[in-house]
Amino acid sequence: MTTGTRDTTPLHRSLAWAMLAAQSLIVLTGALVRLTGSGLGCAEWPTCNDGALVPYGDLSMHSAIEFGNRLLGVALGLLGAVTILSLWTSRRRRPDLFWYAVGLTAVVPVQAVLGGVSVLTELNPWIVAAHFFPSAAAVVASALFVRRTRDSGLPGVPVGSRAQRVLAWAAFALVCIVVVMGVLVTGAGPHAGDEISARNGLDTLLMARLHAAPVWALCAVLIGLLVLNRRQARTEPAEARRMLTPLLTTVGVVAAQGVVGYVQFFTGVPWMLVAVHIVGICTVLAAATWLLDAQYRRPGLRPVPQGADAPEPMREPA
Repeated sequence: MTTGTRDTTPLHRSLAWAMLAAQSLIVLTGALVRLTGSGLGCAEWPTCNDGALVPYGDLSMHSAIEFGNRLLGVALGLLGAVTILSLWTSRRRRPDLFWYAVGLTAVVPVQAVLGGVSVLTELNPWIVAAHFFPSAAAVVASALFVRRTRDSGLPGVPVGSRAQRVLAWAAFALVCIVVVMGVLVTGAGPHAGDEISARNGLDTLLMARLHAAPVWALCAVLIGLLVLNRRQARTEPAEARRMLTPLLTTVGVVAAQGVVGYVQFFTGVPWMLVAVHIVGICTVLAAATWLLDAQYRRPGLRPVPQGADAPEPMREPA
C-alpha cells in the first residue's frame, strides 16, 4: 500500500487547490463589493464604521458585503498559515512549495493595506485598479502551486517545438494584457463601487475596443497552437495528447469569456454578467498558466511505501 510521496501528500494537494479556489473567490467578492455599490459599506479602515470592527450597530447590505470580503481575507490568511505549517517539515526538500505558500500568504496583508487605502481615498479608481492586480498574480501563483504539488519540483525541461513555447508565452502575455485592459474598462464604466466614487476619466467605448483587440490576438495564437499540436501528433502522439488537454481548456474558457464579454457589452453591462466575467478572468488566468507550464516537463515522483526513504525522481526514458 502506498501513501503518496514523501514530499507531497494529498493534504498538500488539497491545500493548493483550496488556495486557488480561495484566491479566485476573493476576486469575486471584491468585484461584488464594487458591483453592488458597497465599496464604502465600511467607511473606515481597519475598523468598519464608528470605530467598531464589526458593523453590528448599523448593519446594511452594503456593510455586510464589504465586511464579508474583509472576513474572507482573514480566512485566506489562515489558510495560508495552515499551508505553511503543513509544508514546514519538507521545506528543505521542497523549498519551491514552501515559498509558494509563503508568497501567497504574504499577498493577504498587501491586499489589506491596498484595500484600506482605497477606502481612505473614497475608492480612487487607480487605487482600486491596483488593488486587483495582486489578486490576479495570486491566482497565477496558485495555479503553479497546484501544478508543483504533482511533480518533483526539479527544473522543467522544454518539450514540443520552440514555436509552441513561443506561442504559449505569447498567449500568457496576451491574457495579462487583456486583464489589465479589462481593469481599465471597469474603471471607466458605470460600476464605481459607490455613488460618490470617481471614474478614471477614460473613454469607455474606446477602452472596450482596446480590451477586445488583444482578445482577438489571443484567439489567433490559440489557433496557431492547435495547428502545431496537430502536427506534433504525427511524430509525438503521446506528448501531443498530454499538451492538448490544457490547450483545449484554454480555448474553451477564452471562448466562453469572450461570449460573456460581448453579451454584457451589448446589454448595458448588467452587474450580474460582470460578476460572471470576473469569475471568467480567474479561470482564464489559471488555464493560461497551465498551458504555459505544460510546455515544460518536470520529472514526477514515485509513490513510496509507508516508512520508506525519500522518493527518487522518475527518470525519463532515453
